[in-house]
Amino acid sequence: MADLRCVLEDASPVAVLRLTGELNLASGVDLRAALHKALAQQPSGIVVDVAQLTVDDDLSLTVFSGFAGTAAELAACPVALCAPSAELRTALQRLAIDRAVPVHATRQQAVAAVEAGPPQRRYRRPLAATPGAPAQARKLLVAACREWRLPIELSDNAEVVATEMVSNAVRHAGGVDLLLSMALGKRYLHVSVRDGNPAPPTRLIPDPYVGGGRGLILIDALASGWGSTRVGGGKVVWATLRLPDQ
Repeated sequence: MADLRCVLEDASPVAVLRLTGELNLASGVDLRAALHKALAQQPSGIVVDVAQLTVDDDLSLTVFSGFAGTAAELAACPVALCAPSAELRTALQRLAIDRAVPVHATRQQAVAAVEAGPPQRRYRRPLAATPGAPAQARKLLVAACREWRLPIELSDNAEVVATEMVSNAVRHAGGVDLLLSMALGKRYLHVSVRDGNPAPPTRLIPDPYVGGGRGLILIDALASGWGSTRVGGGKVVWATLRLPDQ
């Protein structure tokens, strides 16, 4: 059985993930992880090149439609497939996956289609890893929430989450610049900070005599979910806050 290889060939603004080898129910776990790693970097879209992909079990293809729904809800990030074989295209049509995930004949067509899509509600700003970075992050997040007309309570919670994430990155990034990203999905506000330290964040029990140590506890309390993903040269720490029911 051929191994599945997932290679991120481009990361921004449209991420291009090239797949080679065999997709089955077992290797689908690795594919799902690679897709979420690409999403963590907040691209404007994700194109998956399946020209060299073979499929052992057609049901494993549902990983694409499932991920496309998640990417839309979390970060309004479109997902597209490109260059399928005739056999793979038939399988995608048979399972109606092509209704949830657009399929294009070439990589160029897929990237162009993603870039020509509707405007996305997202902010992305580099921040110097200095003591003033948390204040800058707060200003950017408040501006985004006002533009998107989000409720004050959600904006306040997101402001706390972003402040704690950036503060933690400044303490541990070793002077490397940060990248703050915000995206408004269908059901969630997604906030992420990229830094130059690959070590994952660790939640500690705060010491009442020393102070500090409460950042991740606050994030855990205010966010619907949070985590970190290692990327080249560092990591991305992300958090999602659920939008009020419409």
